[in-house]
Amino acid sequence: MTLDRRSFVKFVVGGVIGIHFSPLVWKLMDDTAIWTQNWNWVPVPEDGALAFASTVNPSTGTVLQARVIQGRMQGERLIRLEGATASPLGEGLIPADASALQLLYNHETRVQQPMLRNRQTGVFTRLSWEDALKLLAERLGKLAEGGQAHRVACLAGASGDVTSEILGRFMTAYGSPNLAFLPTAQQTLALAGKRLFGEENLGFDLANSDYVVSFGTPLLEGWGSPVAVRAAFAKWREEGKTTLVQVDTRASVTASQADKWLACKPGTEGLLALAMAHAIVAAGKSAVSAGGLADAKFAPEAVAEHTGVDAATIKEVALALAASNSGVAICGPGPEGGPGAMQDFLAVLALNAVAGKLGKPGGLVARKALPLAPLGAAVPTPTQPALAAGDHDPYTLTVNALRAKPYSLAALILAGGNPVFNGPQAVLVERLARKTPFVVALTPYLDESAAVADLVLPAAHFLECWGDVPTPFGCATGFYGLHRPLINGEPLAKATGDIFLTLAKAMGGQMAQALPQQSVFEALKTRAAGLGSFEELAQNKGFWAEDKPSYGGAANVNLAGLDWREPAALAHGHGHGLIMQAIPSLRTTWGRDPITPYMIKILTDATLAHKDQLVVEINPETAKEMHLAEGSRVELMGAHGGVNATVHLFAGAQPGMVFVPVGLGHTALGEFIGGKGDNFNRAVNVESDPLSGLPNWSLTRVSLRNIGGVSHV
Repeated sequence: MTLDRRSFVKFVVGGVIGIHFSPLVWKLMDDTAIWTQNWNWVPVPEDGALAFASTVNPSTGTVLQARVIQGRMQGERLIRLEGATASPLGEGLIPADASALQLLYNHETRVQQPMLRNRQTGVFTRLSWEDALKLLAERLGKLAEGGQAHRVACLAGASGDVTSEILGRFMTAYGSPNLAFLPTAQQTLALAGKRLFGEENLGFDLANSDYVVSFGTPLLEGWGSPVAVRAAFAKWREEGKTTLVQVDTRASVTASQADKWLACKPGTEGLLALAMAHAIVAAGKSAVSAGGLADAKFAPEAVAEHTGVDAATIKEVALALAASNSGVAICGPGPEGGPGAMQDFLAVLALNAVAGKLGKPGGLVARKALPLAPLGAAVPTPTQPALAAGDHDPYTLTVNALRAKPYSLAALILAGGNPVFNGPQAVLVERLARKTPFVVALTPYLDESAAVADLVLPAAHFLECWGDVPTPFGCATGFYGLHRPLINGEPLAKATGDIFLTLAKAMGGQMAQALPQQSVFEALKTRAAGLGSFEELAQNKGFWAEDKPSYGGAANVNLAGLDWREPAALAHGHGHGLIMQAIPSLRTTWGRDPITPYMIKILTDATLAHKDQLVVEINPETAKEMHLAEGSRVELMGAHGGVNATVHLFAGAQPGMVFVPVGLGHTALGEFIGGKGDNFNRAVNVESDPLSGLPNWSLTRVSLRNIGGVSHV
């Protein structure tokens, strides 16, 4: 028999078909899999019964339930994180980004032990904790002995927790006035509430509202406590009794889910709130003395052109809010997650007062202050002038340090929050770190802050250490939660607070007196003494919460004497050329943790295009004027830096604006997180808010340059 070409092809095709239909191949594969699992050198995780333990996510205030293996609550076997059904802010649900947090806990870029970097070569040398703290204590001690303690600065994440109090006491006792936390809307709301009502702890009773007017807040994209907000929204839709009105410059997720979208011009949200208040006053329905809100310059007809919203719609929404039984107007962190403009907050709070929504179910309520005790007696304030006026202005501190105004820095401590990536001062902090002789980074990851540090100390992930979580922004009821060590991921990682407590003991003197606690756990017991048994709080639910909001009258409303600016000045984003604004998302993050690889994987092409290019949204009319098309490659430049991106034409974007996703653009953190898109914070411009004194970067004027090329979106 001769084997010709035809016979050979028939033989091969028949063999392939026969193999696929034969059970022999699949049986061999199954047996091989079983055989390899029985190799004695293959590690097999210890099995056991399931166990559950509660903790609180410090980024959102959501109570999480960790599913672990029984007997390994101090071991390695975290299975997954779930929502805790007993939580008033969770109700059994969990934000999307938190569900993938174990990817970061086990991430390849975790800092495993202290490291010292050689600035000449960039090479890290591993140190023991004893040597690392000795080195740090000696460097700080020499500066203090030479009268240079004020030339040490510390940049940290958000304030309000026990770690921030430890940092504050440490820096003050050391003799430096230069501590700056990342500013948030918590500070702005507290300042506005104190000015109008004498109340600093305000919240919005969304769960009981029947008419909600949201002024530029990303309500469904991570605002406040995301799960609690989503639960309230689900209740609104299920019962069908609540109307949601979104004032927004973009057809955002919240705007698309709202019953009515008021597409305003950039920076006019506060002006719209004043116009609505004027409409209520003019209709004779004001619940309080109107003050300057009766001025004709705030009439809907007068501001319609400034805002882009017609007068009839302004009046309709205003009177509907006033007529509602349990309505509320809300403000808060904008899409960029910053503190926002205080004038806007004042305007929205004043609208609530005029509409009669203070202290009522579904309205604006004042919470009782949490009964938290200080960690010790007050520490004397340093005598040297500070680089910034307050402790929530890292931008001014960084700018003045770079200018040596009035002095330069000898040492810089980056205590969490990754300030080289997060916040409005990201580009400048990197420059400052490279200019400062000695930089220390306390971080769980080899992130952007670690990349510019001389000494890197491994900070623990919140699943590995003790800490606390005060009431999240906008919550109507008081809340205090604890996160605690559930798993032992990196054996040498320490809580940031524990690092500073140990350092204070090593330096002795006033430092040790200011921080007598031996650990964060002991500091928490001191701080939470007013909440009852700490053991019950720590070992039982892991949180304390009020049962219901504190309703009451509005006896202290003071709208008189407010210097309301002219409408053109209030519309601070209008008329400034191309305005950049952030696009928030539940999949990305504003918080202390970077975006997880899983969240990057599920981002749409409208956020991250092929080859990991950042996608920005521009209105087709604006794109036509600038000779741009779908997929055009552009560069957006702010005062200190910029980003490269691909253009996506979006009719839901306000003309004259460009919208940029946040949370992307890491230059560190490995191949699965780094190099994905570009960092919004590198292009922002920062202004000091004239009323609050806080930095504000909600709207940024940028120049746009077509850099050539077209990408598929």
